[in-house]
Amino acid sequence: MQYTIEDRVPTAEQWMSLRKSVGWATFPLEAAARSLAVTPYCVCAFADERLIGMGRVLGDGCITFYVGNIMVCPDRQGEGVGSRIMERIMTYLDTNAVPGAIASLLSIKGKEAFYSQFGFACRPDDHHGSGMSKRF
Repeated sequence: MQYTIEDRVPTAEQWMSLRKSVGWATFPLEAAARSLAVTPYCVCAFADERLIGMGRVLGDGCITFYVGNIMVCPDRQGEGVGSRIMERIMTYLDTNAVPGAIASLLSIKGKEAFYSQFGFACRPDDHHGSGMSKRF
């Protein structure tokens, strides 16, 4: 089945529907819209009008980047949608990151190899400690 890749932010409703399809937490539409409104870069995959995948880059646009919300609905996984989204994200990062900048992400357990192919390294390593997060 065909799909298109677009550099744009989805609607809050589309985003929450996709999150629900992959088993991630959903949020009130007002909060989702506020979050999307401050997204510097977003890539969406659509089949017809349906959002089937997306990825976002957050941060300051030159030194610090966070790659997040990389997801593809279960019935479209295995078609290369996630890879195409990441390729677009890597182009954005290559274009906007200054020398010495860092892009971070939190991988879903078991998906580290997917991100490694795009140059992301697992932590800890010789220089960096473990990635950390706090859930509210």
